[in-house]
Amino acid sequence: MRVVDIETWERRDHFRLFQSYSHPYFSICADVEVTRLVAECETTGESFFARFLYSVMKTINSIPEFRYRIRGDSVVLHDVVHPSFTVMTAEHLFRFVTTRYDADLNTFLLRVRQDIDVSKSKVDLSDAPGVDDLIYVSSLRWVSFTSVTHPYDAAHPDSFPRITWGKHRSSEGRRWIPVSVMAHHGLCDGEHAARFYELLQAEIR
Repeated sequence: MRVVDIETWERRDHFRLFQSYSHPYFSICADVEVTRLVAECETTGESFFARFLYSVMKTINSIPEFRYRIRGDSVVLHDVVHPSFTVMTAEHLFRFVTTRYDADLNTFLLRVRQDIDVSKSKVDLSDAPGVDDLIYVSSLRWVSFTSVTHPYDAAHPDSFPRITWGKHRSSEGRRWIPVSVMAHHGLCDGEHAARFYELLQAEIR
């Protein structure tokens, strides 16, 4: 992690502009083709959620703009960011689970399974205080949405990107999944979101 010198940062003016906004976030929703990945998971019995989560995090970590975080009047750039994702409970409620990202697929998948198991005994809905090297991730597996919004605390704004995907669907023999990206516009632009979709699609095709 490094602290960004805002005075020499190429995003200085954009950062200051959007920091003055009461709602400095933008969001985009687009379809991603998952035909091969769905077939692969059906064959191996692997969790589609965990496998897709790996591809999302691998892509996110390749784009610096998704690793910036605001700390008071400062900005930091993390070397690696990790997913904090939602899982459903038997009571049809959700819990937050945080997993350390690893570039090795099998290591990451094992961590996801272990952390989900551990989460079954937890009752709180908070991340560890002071931790900001996270990406907030949700899966709405019941609906193939065309847009999504997220709750946020206007009194205590954060700079965590939020990634959400929905139910995959069939169209002309191929499988598609809607993926939503929400990010702080002072740190990230539409070009970076578009790069995310491009690289994610290349990763899973």
